Amino acid sequence: MAKNILYLLIPALFGCQLIACKKSELTSYTQPDMIYFYKDYYNTDRDSIVYSFAIKPDALTVDTVKIPLRIMGVAVSRDRSVNIQIVADSSTALAEQYTVLPVIVKAGAYTANVPLLVKRAPALKTSDVRVLLEIGNSDDFLPGVYNSTASASRGGGSVRFPVRINDFLTKPSNWDSFIAAYFGTYSQVKYKLVIDVLGRTQFLISGDDAVTTSQMTYFKIKCRNYLADLNTASGTKLKDETGTEITFPN
Repeated sequence: MAKNILYLLIPALFGCQLIACKKSELTSYTQPDMIYFYKDYYNTDRDSIVYSFAIKPDALTVDTVKIPLRIMGVAVSRDRSVNIQIVADSSTALAEQYTVLPVIVKAGAYTANVPLLVKRAPALKTSDVRVLLEIGNSDDFLPGVYNSTASASRGGGSVRFPVRINDFLTKPSNWDSFIAAYFGTYSQVKYKLVIDVLGRTQFLISGDDAVTTSQMTYFKIKCRNYLADLNTASGTKLKDETGTEITFPN
């Protein structure tokens, strides 16, 4: 009798295991599609961007700032839209000073950019304004990484990104960490001289327009020689906005 009961229980237990397996297959977890502002460790503008019209041609009245995005999840076979909002209580820019253009993640893509249209205005000559962007919910994406610091081994991310806009010379974000070794202490007058002599406004250590240490040494010598000729021709020492003599390291 006991043996018969055992024969009946074995198929029943096996059937229960099959049912349990089927249930576990049906309850698999799927992460929703998300997106965030991507922070590249080697990009000096990874945490914020300062856009200055002062280093652009006088005829330029409108320009586009591009802020990188990256998705969490897999690419799909259709275009998807991103909802970019303005955090009003943390922004000082007027509506006529900027426009956020539509943001699309193309089919098959893992990255995109927020195109922020910035507009030149007389008020930017004396003070800068701030626009704080934030990723909101859309039909295609939820906000992704809320705040993650970038490192040399991995990128970081956030759902908010600040942009400052002005029309006066602003200290480059990598001046103290890199440029100062070649050009010395920052001042607006010195930076303007560097721009006039070299015809460039950025000195990045990565990317398509990165500079080498040899180039920076050459740039330093060129600016130093130009300054010496300028001082000789004028019979006086060029000074910055604080009254300090302009110099370049030896």
